[in-house]
This record gives sequence, structure tokens and C-alpha cells, in this order.
Amino acid sequence: MDKPLQRIDHLMWDAEAPNSLVTIAGMMLFKKPINKEKLIQIIEDRLMRFERFGKKVIFLDGSPRWHKDEQFQLQTHMHHIALPGRGGYKELQRCISDLISQPLNYNKPLWDIHLIDNYEGGYVLLWRLHHAIGDGMGLVKVIYSLTGTTANSSLSAVDETVPDHKKVSELSQLAEIGKGVYEDAKHLIQNPALLRDSLENSWKTALELKELFFGKSVKDTIYKGKLGLTKKAAWTDPLPLELFKKLAKQHNAKINDVLLALVAGAIRKHLLLHGQKTESGLKIIAPVNIRKATEVNILHNEFSFISLDLPVHIASFKKRIDVIREKTAALKPSIEPFFINELLHFVADYTPMVAKQLLLEFMGKHIMGVVTNVPGPSHPIYLAGNKVEDLMFWVPHTMPLGIGISLMSYNGKVYMGIVTDDKLVNDPDKIVNAFTSELSRLGKLVV
Repeated sequence: MDKPLQRIDHLMWDAEAPNSLVTIAGMMLFKKPINKEKLIQIIEDRLMRFERFGKKVIFLDGSPRWHKDEQFQLQTHMHHIALPGRGGYKELQRCISDLISQPLNYNKPLWDIHLIDNYEGGYVLLWRLHHAIGDGMGLVKVIYSLTGTTANSSLSAVDETVPDHKKVSELSQLAEIGKGVYEDAKHLIQNPALLRDSLENSWKTALELKELFFGKSVKDTIYKGKLGLTKKAAWTDPLPLELFKKLAKQHNAKINDVLLALVAGAIRKHLLLHGQKTESGLKIIAPVNIRKATEVNILHNEFSFISLDLPVHIASFKKRIDVIREKTAALKPSIEPFFINELLHFVADYTPMVAKQLLLEFMGKHIMGVVTNVPGPSHPIYLAGNKVEDLMFWVPHTMPLGIGISLMSYNGKVYMGIVTDDKLVNDPDKIVNAFTSELSRLGKLVV
């Protein structure tokens, strides 16, 4: 039976525009070639358990609905290509940038896989999934469910009668940003006296809601302007998670604070490179996981976000991290994520598509970009018998934003991916290089 797209799933569908595709892209790197037949079998056994991967979106009475694709053929969602020439970073970058600039086929279920040969002697698997299927936490759960902790376990079919409690437990602990923030905010809403005290003690945090909608425009930066149809992806080499932990301990901060401070430094250098002023911070949004523990195994969109000024005007890493640490700590008892989540639900359920897009455009005038952090498995995982060497993703542009930054950890390593609108910013590698160079400099000072 057809099911309507509801709440934020519906919002993600309506938010898509030709120059702002709402597609999440993820990449797995392997040293050895993947057996295509084994991969197909794993996808049939494991991925197709999630019904949305066998459904397309149709319109009935003017509303989008999930509809079983009677013509579904798994092979049409899988593509096998090879990089030209030496098959290095630049060749893969052009390939991925081209793919993330292309919309998915709306006449089929909203996902596909590209198996890419000839990358630095290894192989790449690129996933593309529409945000309407699920949010970052839900999609990490899906990708994780396709894998095993050993080569052999990654080849077997999943026994659905035996729930994998270990994986569910790990997934429930993945998100560090905003952990518990939804329940905290809900508690405040239900207790007016506590809410009044919280607002009185955290007035700057309360003002973020006003700034999000009526704050300073960022239209004068290189990250704002009329978007084009092509995007450009870039990413770091794997970086040691242990170094981020040491920096967090040294500065009495969280790993996420360290990441944001490094992102701010990289954006600052990029702005200065282009002759831009750095007199004040630039507002970003950061998605927040607000799933309850009982919802971690459900594939849908259930998130909110926080907004904060990225301190690109501060040259010192220590001062940047102090500002970010204070801000993220203040957001813990804030009503902002709760309010934004309720607003997203209202907009999704009660406004037409044109109104949704206008609201997103209005909010986008005050926001430089999105920075998201999705921690992955802390141990090696295997797909179709092959060890996943590296794992990273790129966040979609769900608003008219010129830049999106994705942070991910996997097996003791950290990755930063970035996607920019090629018409506005055609040198995202400069941001990546600034990020890694500052981390390298700081690493030499860590005891």
C-alpha cells in the first residue's frame, strides 16, 4: 500500500531544486577488487530488507507517496566504471564531482551505487541516496547493516530473527553533537519555570533563534550567490583520531569543538586567500541527532540543527576553540534544537512546496553553509568479503548554500569532506589543505 511522505521526509523531497540536489553521497575505499556477484547478493540479502530501497516516489492527488516499484531491477541501480589514465585523486575528484552534480532517476527508487576501478591501485564504491529516504544516522545504520566485522561474516545473509544488539548499541552512541539535547529541551518546554530561568541565564542562546531568521546577511562572501548546476567535491587523507582526542584533552573541549575550530581556521584562510574580510563570524548550521534510543534502528528523517557563528575572524586556534566550546556548552540546555525540529515538522506538514523552498531560501541568506559530523564504526568493517579501508561522505545542499562540510570518523581515523558550488567556489582543495596543515602544526605542539 502506498504511504505518503511525511514530516521531514516530505520536506527533503520538496527542498530539492536543479541547482541544489538533496542527495547524500558516501564513499568506501578498498585495496582489493570487489566481486560484483557477491556484492549484488549482499545487497539483495541485506539492503532490500529496507522497503524504501524498493520504492519510488509517485504523486497521488498532488501529494508524494512511497510506491513499490513493480519494475524494480537491482542491476539498473548499479554501475561499473573505471577512472582514466593514472587513476589518481584528480581523476576520482572529477568523477565524483560529476556524479554528485547529477540528479537521481526519479522514475526509480532514489539510490544508486557506482563501482569505480583504477583508483591508486585500489577500488571505490560510491553510494548516492536521496535525503528523503533518511537522515545521516539512519543511512549510517543502513550502510553498517550491509557489512560485517570479519570477511566471512560480511558474506553471509542476515538472519532477521536474531537482532544484532551490538550494532544497535553502537549506533545509538554514534552522535556526539547534541546528545540528549532533545529530551533536555522537551523537559524545559514542559516546565515553564525552568524554561524562564534557562532563557534568563542563556539570553545569547535564545537570541540565536532570532539571528537564524533575521541575522546578518552573508551575501557578500564568496560562498553566497546564484548557484550553478555543477558541484565540486574534495576530501582529506585519513587523519589520526588519537590526535583529535589529545587536542580535545589539551583544550578541555570535545572532539567536535576541535573539529569546528579547525574548520573555522580553514575557512578563514580561504577567505583571506580570496581577499575577503574576516571581521566577524559566519553563521553555519550543524545537524543534531535527536533520535531516542528506541528509534536508532528506524530509517527515516528525525533531526534538528543548531546554528552558531563560526569564528573565522579569530586567527588563534586556542581562542577559536574557547569560543566554540562556550557556545556548544550553552546550547545543551537551549530550546533551539527542539524549536527548530517542531518548526521543520510544521513546515513539512502544512505548507506547499513553493512556500517550503521560499523559507529555505530566506534562511539561507543568513547561513554560510552546513557542517555535519557523523561518527562511524570504531572498528574495521568488511563488505562482500573485502575490508573497507576508508569511509567518508558528502552532505547535500538542503538550502541554497554554497558550501557543505562533512566530518566522519572510522576505525581510528577522521575524514573531512567538502562540496562546493563550482560557480561560486572552484577550489575546495584549498580549504582541505588549510584544515590538514593547521592540524599538522598543532600536532607538533601536542605532548
